[in-house]
Amino acid sequence: MTKAAHGVLIAAALSVNALATRHAHADDVERGRALAEKLCAVCHLNPGQGEKTGVDEVPGFVAVAKRKSQTFRGIVDWLKSVPPMMPDHHLTQDEMFALAAFILSLRDKP
Repeated sequence: MTKAAHGVLIAAALSVNALATRHAHADDVERGRALAEKLCAVCHLNPGQGEKTGVDEVPGFVAVAKRKSQTFRGIVDWLKSVPPMMPDHHLTQDEMFALAAFILSLRDKP
């Protein structure tokens, strides 16, 4: 196999992997959206809800997504900690990943 052919095969494999990752991510976002609507909507998905400004306030998921230092891992770690102010939904790791993917998908919302 020539170097050029090898390069083409590597590029094709990377493209297929990128497409699979995007598809998996889209599935995670949709699963996360369904979970959020079922478990989190009352507290975190209210129209116009922003960042919390006081101890007793609840941030909207759009505000959580737009935090400058927010990361996928940060959201998952927060969910794993079972924060005392939130109900314990006994989330699986896959559910936490899906919720984190959904929350971060809201970053571009106005």
